[in-house]
Amino acid sequence: MKDIRCNNCNQLLLKAICCVGEIKCPRCKKTVYVDTRKDRVSNTTRDSE
Repeated sequence: MKDIRCNNCNQLLLKAICCVGEIKCPRCKKTVYVDTRKDRVSNTTRDSE
């Protein structure tokens, strides 16, 4: 189980074993793209549109 956190404010967004997608942080309103198919969690944050 991996913790998915916002890169901008470190808010815990999700705990998952396998996840591919995007989630919007409720605290800072940034969109976090998540891909846990690799060995490490690779999140990238983008400003909301």
